[in-house]
Amino acid sequence: MGDRTVHGEWAPKFNLGNVAIHLHLLPTGKVLYWGRRSQPVDNMKYVSLNEHKTHVYILDVNSLESKRTATDPINEDELSVNLFCAGHTFQPDGTLLVVGGHVLDGFGEDQTCVYDPFQDTWTAKPSMFAGRWYPSAITLSDGRGLVVSGSSQDVQNPVINLVPQIWDAPTDTWGMVQTPTVDIFALYPRLYHVPDGRIFMAGPLARSRFLDLNANGGHGAWSPDETSPVRNAGQREYAASAMYDSGKILYVSGGGGDNVHPTKAAEIIDLNDPIPNWKSTTNIGKGRRHSFATTLPDGTVLVTGGTQGKGFNDLRPGKPVHEPELWDPVTENWSMMAPEDDDRCYHHTALLLPDGRVLSAGSGEYAPDNGKIPNQPKDTVISAQIFSPPYLFRGERPTISNPPYDISYGQEFKVTVGQHDVIDKVSWTRIGSVTHSHNMNQSFQFLKYTTSGTEVTIEAPKNHYLAPPGHYMLFLVSKEGVPAMAPIILLKPDFTIPLLPQQPPVVSTQNADLETHVGVSLEMRNQKVISEQDGPPVIVGLTPTCPYGLGPCWGGAYEALNNIKDIKTVLPRPNQAISVAFVYLHDDILPDINVWRKELLEIDSGTYTLRGIEIALTGVVTKNSGQLILAGTSTRSDVVLNQFQAGSKLEWDNVAKVPKPLTQEEASAYTQLYQTVVSHPEVLTLQVTGRLQMDENNKYSLDVKAFVEPSKPC
Repeated sequence: MGDRTVHGEWAPKFNLGNVAIHLHLLPTGKVLYWGRRSQPVDNMKYVSLNEHKTHVYILDVNSLESKRTATDPINEDELSVNLFCAGHTFQPDGTLLVVGGHVLDGFGEDQTCVYDPFQDTWTAKPSMFAGRWYPSAITLSDGRGLVVSGSSQDVQNPVINLVPQIWDAPTDTWGMVQTPTVDIFALYPRLYHVPDGRIFMAGPLARSRFLDLNANGGHGAWSPDETSPVRNAGQREYAASAMYDSGKILYVSGGGGDNVHPTKAAEIIDLNDPIPNWKSTTNIGKGRRHSFATTLPDGTVLVTGGTQGKGFNDLRPGKPVHEPELWDPVTENWSMMAPEDDDRCYHHTALLLPDGRVLSAGSGEYAPDNGKIPNQPKDTVISAQIFSPPYLFRGERPTISNPPYDISYGQEFKVTVGQHDVIDKVSWTRIGSVTHSHNMNQSFQFLKYTTSGTEVTIEAPKNHYLAPPGHYMLFLVSKEGVPAMAPIILLKPDFTIPLLPQQPPVVSTQNADLETHVGVSLEMRNQKVISEQDGPPVIVGLTPTCPYGLGPCWGGAYEALNNIKDIKTVLPRPNQAISVAFVYLHDDILPDINVWRKELLEIDSGTYTLRGIEIALTGVVTKNSGQLILAGTSTRSDVVLNQFQAGSKLEWDNVAKVPKPLTQEEASAYTQLYQTVVSHPEVLTLQVTGRLQMDENNKYSLDVKAFVEPSKPC
């Protein structure tokens, strides 16, 4: 790939002070970053992955030298915090709002802090109502900060935080968004601005959602299923996405699982349409998970890094993808770029710089397979490398002089270009704040302009819905496609929207409140659903590709289980400790596990492995030629009853990746049942619980784990 005008070029790689898992372009033009632990390469102890402190660095992209910030972040109790797996977004004044963070894998901090790039200071702010690990943050059109999702601790298990919150900087207060009940969120949801003022959750769930903060009396509302577009390629964990024009989103690759490669599918949606829907565009050349999508000044999208292997983070030779691919929204074609030097997989980040180049960094810093041991030092990548896209080699770079420091909405402002510069387009992109395959600070538009000699008159975005207030890079692109060095300009807030979703709701145990609002705990929702059922749930053994377990990685499973036609209700809360979910069926039937696996795969794209089903069946149990039989009913066939064995166990050891050990009670359940039936010559009706099996002839059997007479408590 020697032609730089076609494939671009990478500069020599250089080392950073840490793994750049969180990466931000500051209004000063420098880059802020941090990793997971203070010494990422030398310490192979698991405890080092859970340090409760953060070393934050500032990179000078001209000298390629890094230095620590003057202070480290702390919480409101003046204790150090770990900002790994936090959410973040730039506020209108250029300060960086950082929410949540890391206690343990799946357990999030409740902290809030702000970094001031002009003073090089960290300031602790009031904490959120609960912790968040893997939350997403976005600056609203009025300048406030919205945070969604993230996992927190509920008793001992990690659970998804269902309640969005809004940060109001002028008053230093948190409010709660009291939306009606919605699906369980996925971690790090991909949030974008809609030109009409709503927020769009593009993924990673298959069904996207709109959030209207002005609905429901100012408490907000998520869109119902009928107006929520679904992506054709289903769920896409760790997919890349980007806004490539005002209201236009690209969602590419990602997904896959232990037995499925990441998809090559790429889809686009235009949020300006009256009824937005996802549409397929040309597949990317190499499917990849943990990649990053960066919108370039000309509106093309560069996808870097990722692994094309199966599983969570396949680093075997040939699996990490070193070649970026460039998508052109005009032709909808992909072009292969020059290869990067190092692997860039889980925890890869990429950031557009003011000179039109892309900084690529990160990879590593986790415990593979939840094994309580950090990844090998060779897979922790502290290097970075800067990519020059092909457009930088296709002509002279135009120049910009006399840019304004700040502008207002709808304002016409002027800049001066070189005498021979011919400008073909003007674009405007918000400074990036990136982690985990997503830029939380995205906003990109092409701006209207006119030229007169060396003077270019540009029209700022008309309103705050099109572009939230804050700092933007202004790119003038020549007719050859070469961008000028972008000045960073402040788009000033125009007015403040009344603070409607500000007060926490009154938590009530009345069903009406539980039915209409998410301002209650997940456990309260869980108990309400249980109270509405007539019998015990069906237990579903699920293993996520995500190494952090079913608790934090639950959103996709919840959505996919609801796609199974036999299932009437999915309990909102799984059991993280043994990796199982609980569902209720429409009818008293024997589920076809092969059909369930197929219907699960239609949505989850291979992200979860369905290990089996445990069910409680009630009926007459008889002995026939030494074999126990559970008699069929009008809705199900006879079931052969068998001994419960080690392989029958659904309860899962998340670390060892094997079933939990068999208990004495489980091993003896069938023998006790047999003795009970033999000692009762009369017809005996029992409730029998166990692992449901189906052979190649579609005949059912049940490995008996427990039994009880229906009149007795289970």
